Amino acid sequence: MTTHKFMGAVALVSALALTACGGAGGAVDADADGDGEVTQEEAQAASEQLSDQIKPEPGQYRATMNFVSAEIPGAPPEMVEMMSLASGQTNEFCLTQEMADAGYGEAMKENQDDTCTINRLKIDGGEMDMAMTCNPPQVGEVTISMTGTVAPTRSDMTMTSEGSFGPLGEGKMEMNIVQERIGDCAE
Repeated sequence: MTTHKFMGAVALVSALALTACGGAGGAVDADADGDGEVTQEEAQAASEQLSDQIKPEPGQYRATMNFVSAEIPGAPPEMVEMMSLASGQTNEFCLTQEMADAGYGEAMKENQDDTCTINRLKIDGGEMDMAMTCNPPQVGEVTISMTGTVAPTRSDMTMTSEGSFGPLGEGKMEMNIVQERIGDCAE
């Protein structure tokens, strides 16, 4: 998987985790027809349903990505060690009122393209379960799954990528992504 496409998937995971926050309402399963693939139309219908139920709180957020494990037989040991050393990297961002209001639907529309397909997306209360398959050119197929908890000011998600890592061959990598509101946005 290319770095660009992998980071796009991480962005989707982060956006979904943050926008799938809190609120009342029942469970949402975006795979309305039960065929194991979430079409853009199903995603849009789910996003409209979710937009009525769930909203993150605007404010300044800190996202922390922690490396959990990697099993990539074709990767040199130093590469896996570098991933481990990068664990705990943080990024801060401002979630404006406008972004919070746009929420889940915009994340879905902006991130589902010809190279990635959402296979599963279920949100029930504070629990989220999602899987997507990406097949970027010249890399191969990779499945990304994400499970965890979400709330109006915090998400804690485990992301597992399994499949082709390009010239390194088949493998599996797991990361934990925590986002939390740390205050108001700086003016």
